[in-house]
Amino acid sequence: MIYPITRKSDVAEEKFGITIADPYRWLEDDNSEETMAWVDQQQALTESILNQYPGRKDFLKRLQELNDYPKQTVPIKRGEWYYYYKNEGLQNQYVCYRKRKDSPEELFFDPNSLSEDGTTSAHEIGRNKEESLAAFMISPAGSDAGEIWIMDVETKTFLAEKLLNMRHTGVSWYGNGFFYSRYDQDQDYQEQDKNQKIYYHKLGDPLSNDQLIYEDKQNPLLYHGAVVSDDQKTLFVYVNKGTSGTAILYKDLTTPNSDFKVLFEGFDYEAYHQDAYENGYVYLITNKGAKNYRMLKVSLANPDETNWQEIIPERDYLLDGAYLIGGKIIALFTKDVQAHIEVLDTEGNFLYPVTMPYQGTANLSFYRKEDVEAYFYFSSFVRPAESYHYDVVENTLTFYHRNPIKADVTDLESKQIFYPSKDGTMIPMTLVYRKGIVLDGNNPLFLYGYGGFNISLMPEFSVNRMALIEKGVICAVVNLRGGGEYGEAWHEGGMLRNKQNVFDDFIAAAEYLIKEKYTSPAKIAINGGSNGGLLVGACLTQRPDLFKVAVPTMGVMDMLRFHKFTCGWGWIADYGNPEEEIHFKNLLSYSPIHNVKDETQYPATMICTADHDDRVIPGHSFKFAATLQEHADQDLPLLLYTQRQSSHHSSSMSKGLEQTADIYSFICLYLQID
Repeated sequence: MIYPITRKSDVAEEKFGITIADPYRWLEDDNSEETMAWVDQQQALTESILNQYPGRKDFLKRLQELNDYPKQTVPIKRGEWYYYYKNEGLQNQYVCYRKRKDSPEELFFDPNSLSEDGTTSAHEIGRNKEESLAAFMISPAGSDAGEIWIMDVETKTFLAEKLLNMRHTGVSWYGNGFFYSRYDQDQDYQEQDKNQKIYYHKLGDPLSNDQLIYEDKQNPLLYHGAVVSDDQKTLFVYVNKGTSGTAILYKDLTTPNSDFKVLFEGFDYEAYHQDAYENGYVYLITNKGAKNYRMLKVSLANPDETNWQEIIPERDYLLDGAYLIGGKIIALFTKDVQAHIEVLDTEGNFLYPVTMPYQGTANLSFYRKEDVEAYFYFSSFVRPAESYHYDVVENTLTFYHRNPIKADVTDLESKQIFYPSKDGTMIPMTLVYRKGIVLDGNNPLFLYGYGGFNISLMPEFSVNRMALIEKGVICAVVNLRGGGEYGEAWHEGGMLRNKQNVFDDFIAAAEYLIKEKYTSPAKIAINGGSNGGLLVGACLTQRPDLFKVAVPTMGVMDMLRFHKFTCGWGWIADYGNPEEEIHFKNLLSYSPIHNVKDETQYPATMICTADHDDRVIPGHSFKFAATLQEHADQDLPLLLYTQRQSSHHSSSMSKGLEQTADIYSFICLYLQID
């Protein structure tokens, strides 16, 4: 391979007695002409390699066929209207419709009209008590940054005023305006997201008139979010230290100039509340004193921990969520990566289970706690998602909708396996494949994981995955430590100084599958995104002999500088602080950029990023690609793939399908799959 020439600089820093060279730091500036020219050269090389796979165009065509079916979400009742989203098939953005119970549907809002290429996304982030005004976050190229627009719900038209340069905020309405979160307006998009404050915006007023409600000048690296109770009497402010660590404050909105009080002390544990109850109580779900979480009843008049009433005690499996609705509590539990649902009274007494139509994942959808109807989504690895109407009073599930996918799933099979990691911990993994596979070590295998931030990989059907399975590929999803499948203990087992466990778990998965003759090192492709991109980057540098193909997407690759950009500081809670010696040395031990070695044969690697990613900046991927290419002495390619007009998550359906088709094409090219 002949790679584009990449300029090296003499940048180096000494930390804790260790000199760290950073010759490609200039690539962090992804808007410079030099960087953009370099990215163009890299993409031209990548395109030339991808075009060597004869089925590249066919892959995209097949993914388009698999996704070209009418899709819709369940309705949510707001006032007299039921709102829901639909996609005719390949529309870039889902379209919002509404209808009254016995009337025809009408178009409410089509985000596809916001840009010619369909890459501008729109998400509703809050609606006023009267259901007359709705706030939307409008984000060009699907980035985190965007603008808040206000819609008149009756006329379906936007008001003239817009709140510009917004990110990481919702909207919680109160009176003739709303509370929201805002950073300083003059910061560059790559700068640390710091000094987030809570403001109140009155409709019709300029942004400069907005009232400052809450800030913490002594601690600039905190997230702040505001939530008003349904009865409009209480303002809750969530303060988060990052991806872990919560404090909850509250104040009485009925008393002018009332002070904030502490509902939940930060930042050693997680907590979130259900809306203020009629008699002045809130329900609090927390892992304080319960690594698998529990539900408490807390008085706003006297919230001290000594007065907490336990409603759902901790069990030996995870409480995934508990929701007040229709005078009952619907509790969702997870046992061995499968959902389990119970209905309780408001004091936590068991009433009855909700019997799922099949085992897998369950998600609940409703709007207000006074509702007496809700909807469940159910999904598994081998059955397309189904939605059911749930009558809270009668405890009945009624089939509502199943998307008419175009894939044949009749001979699709899944198998859950528990295998030992390096330290003996048993790790769950699910294999999805066509029936009749032969265990001769020759099956191509797609290994996927995440392993971080308390995020669980639950059973979910994927039509995109079918495009690989149709070619005889076994797809494996691993529930690594660092995730949330088994509560906070599982999360802690893969965070901070335990992060190496995550990589050991993933490596052990590959070793197990090879030992059991599902596959061989020459037939394994690994993939993951964001924190999962870090996973792939770390594993390909630690065990390059174990995999044939590696595709890290939107990955965190420089573990010594991740905290210096946008919201990266928030990941310190999971990764550790590079400015502290104990964490610096741990991060250095697995940071992908800093563990590339000479005279090493690496897997065929395609590092994927997007030009508008303002969460994990493209510089991570740029620097990792340059470092691999500098040290490369091999025939297998080490490529950079940068998608234009896209972001951390694909900005549109067409962008997502294009990227997936190219990832699959790269995998098939080097696994030698026709």
